[in-house]
Amino acid sequence: MRAFEEHSGKLTSFAYAMTRDRDVADDLVQETFLRLVKELGAGRTPDNTPAWLFRVCANLATSRGRRVTVAQRFLRSVRSLPDQAPADVETLRRETNSALLAGLATLPADARAALLMASQGFNGREIAEAVGKSEMATRTMMFRAREKLRVYLVKEEVHS
Repeated sequence: MRAFEEHSGKLTSFAYAMTRDRDVADDLVQETFLRLVKELGAGRTPDNTPAWLFRVCANLATSRGRRVTVAQRFLRSVRSLPDQAPADVETLRRETNSALLAGLATLPADARAALLMASQGFNGREIAEAVGKSEMATRTMMFRAREKLRVYLVKEEVHS
């Protein structure tokens, strides 16, 4: 299936960013493509296949309830970190990535999906279609999501 070859890599990265669990991400991608096969089998072809795939994947991730799990796991890991400064750049990078993923987990699912899609190179129209909003509403939502994420990262004392 050409759609799988073209989109599975980005979709897996997207699912992993939403769930922080490789196995769950793989399951979400498989389920997403299974639903595409069912749609095609029923004679329904999505107008914009990549946007449709990302929207279905985001909806599946949300339904699994990963947002709460990710936030709780992050808080537990922060509490167990030693008070000393990171020993090297790699440690700092991992902590920053963890904080960023935890910050994303605090956002509503559609805002999180929109930011992740933008980071994957999708344009505003494709993102708006995937989240089911107008382009203007999507831009506003993304602005607010970025601001909320920035405030979260400042609060967590994450500096880039």
